[in-house]
Amino acid sequence: MRFLTFLKNLFIKKPIKIGLALGSGGAKGAAHLGALKAFEEEGITFDVVAGTSIGAVVGAMYALKYTADDMIKIIQNYTSNEKISLLKLTLSKDAGEVNLLKLIGDKEFDDLALPFKCVACDLGTGDEIVLSEGSLAKAIASSSAIPPVFKPVVFNGKRLVDGAYVNAVPADVVKSMGADVVISVALHKVETNQSIVKYLDILERGHGVKVQNRLKGLTNSDYTLYPPLDEFTSSDIKHFKTMYLLGYECAKNHMDEIKATIKKAKKKRK
Repeated sequence: MRFLTFLKNLFIKKPIKIGLALGSGGAKGAAHLGALKAFEEEGITFDVVAGTSIGAVVGAMYALKYTADDMIKIIQNYTSNEKISLLKLTLSKDAGEVNLLKLIGDKEFDDLALPFKCVACDLGTGDEIVLSEGSLAKAIASSSAIPPVFKPVVFNGKRLVDGAYVNAVPADVVKSMGADVVISVALHKVETNQSIVKYLDILERGHGVKVQNRLKGLTNSDYTLYPPLDEFTSSDIKHFKTMYLLGYECAKNHMDEIKATIKKAKKKRK
């Protein structure tokens, strides 16, 4: 039996796993939805996904099998009914987790249709924390907690804050999930976390977050999209549609290169 299994594995090649890494950026996350729409139109689907901050929100919804249009409808209905913005879905001083529960429901990682992980930062040690079990809303809230907009989230005995402090685009996490090829969407090109750590020094004295390259995870990305979002800020909610279109156009304009990257990975498997 073992010999037959060996022969089967030898001659029957498994399909490659395509992974998606979605970066942090607050309201700029509208570009993630645009990129996903472009991938859908081109027939590109992902087998594993990881995200940080707003990337964690969008990534979790993708792992729940929501399409880009589904996500937009959910967000529009929620913001219309509750009179709050997209940004406040993840940045609510009083109850970020409550907002996320309203958005995605009381689900856990085990309820996801696809493997998904998100990144947070341990405020006490400065360590990167990869979340992959338990409450989905609590994990995403942890990944999105930027002081002083709202408080750190206590999860598994740790005080967690926004994962952008340590790993803004977790392509390395996606790679560790078994992806043969990793496609990433980065919403900014700022490498160092120096400015946010400096600000954190005033708010949380004695924290363990160190100045470092928060885009280090991208060294594991096989292809990275950079939608042109420099003129916008992470709170620029009123330009949601514009940023969505920029994400869509960026993905469309680079689709040939993305497909070539995936094709190259497939050839390596042969």
